[in-house]
Amino acid sequence: MLKFSVKKTDFLNPLAKIQGIVDKKSTMAITNNVLIYSNETYLFIEATDLEVSYRNKIPCSIIEKGSISVNARKLYEIVKESPFEDIYFEEDQKIRLIIRSAKEAEYKIGGLAPDDFPKFREIDSQNFITIDSSIFKKMIEKTIISASFDNTKYSLASIYLEEEVKEEGTQIRMVSSDAHRLSLVERIIPEKGLRLDSPIIIPRKGAQEIRKLIEGYEKLIFGVDGKFCFVICGDDNLVIRLVDGKFPDYHSIIPKEKKRWFNFDRLEVFSSLKRISIFSSDTTFRGVKLTIKKNLMKIESLYKEIGEAMEIINIDYSGEPFKIAINGKYLMDALSVMESDKVEFIVNSVNSPCILTGKKDIGFLAAIMPMNFIKEEDYEE
Repeated sequence: MLKFSVKKTDFLNPLAKIQGIVDKKSTMAITNNVLIYSNETYLFIEATDLEVSYRNKIPCSIIEKGSISVNARKLYEIVKESPFEDIYFEEDQKIRLIIRSAKEAEYKIGGLAPDDFPKFREIDSQNFITIDSSIFKKMIEKTIISASFDNTKYSLASIYLEEEVKEEGTQIRMVSSDAHRLSLVERIIPEKGLRLDSPIIIPRKGAQEIRKLIEGYEKLIFGVDGKFCFVICGDDNLVIRLVDGKFPDYHSIIPKEKKRWFNFDRLEVFSSLKRISIFSSDTTFRGVKLTIKKNLMKIESLYKEIGEAMEIINIDYSGEPFKIAINGKYLMDALSVMESDKVEFIVNSVNSPCILTGKKDIGFLAAIMPMNFIKEEDYEE
């Protein structure tokens, strides 16, 4: 029967990391749980939703070896609210986990048989790279904004990853698209690369968990094993089932020409869009009309049900005047992950994607399709 004592700080951190993994909506009660087991020295915890799996080993005082599976959320909340640093755990005959942090307090969580818990996939770590966590984290942050929330569209609710060998190293490229916008970022690393037989597609949830997991680490180990990718940071292990599908040909989406463009202050436009979005009742669809003239851009709310908003921004533009409508939220999402003070905005026509780039955002571009429910002649001056 499992019996151990552990420091609150040692136990709480890995328990917090699994909260986004456990499948709260699943009809399988076991995937709402965390598996806890031990050897002579360490305590191990595992969590999975059958697509994303996590494992960590925790230093503790093992009194008696054993294993049990209990509700992940309830265990986390009890440990989190404990006022004591030393917490004692003991499994009883009724498959319950007894938790004591003082003589005056005792909690019991009903458990499930550990044998029913899905087995953690052991990975072959032959094919991997070691990379700076900050680089990988930024690449995910700059692409996940465009991944679809529609999980039935597997290839679009994901991040596409490919690599290309260069003289100066290996170029890692991540791309995402929800069919209305696209984000692409590429970085060259000095490492040998993964030597992938073909690009891989990481599901949105898996990418989110990678981003959270690597926070606070300087380096991460990232690799691919068949239909799975894995991340190792210290004692944190994450295994993700890759999407089995085909990603759209993103090359055909990105314009090859640059006919019309202007530059603006990123934070100024972001703040303006944030104020104007107050007048939109839809949190995902915030249409705005942009009227571009010499050195000026007028931003207007597209729908007038709640009220009207308009702001004029100074820009760097000397071409012919034009108008275009765009989803303001998509534009805000792109600006929010960029670092450049000045952003270049390419608008070739009302039928081609608008492109955003910046000098400090090396290897990054965002593409947003204009809104096309207004005739082209209504845009042009």
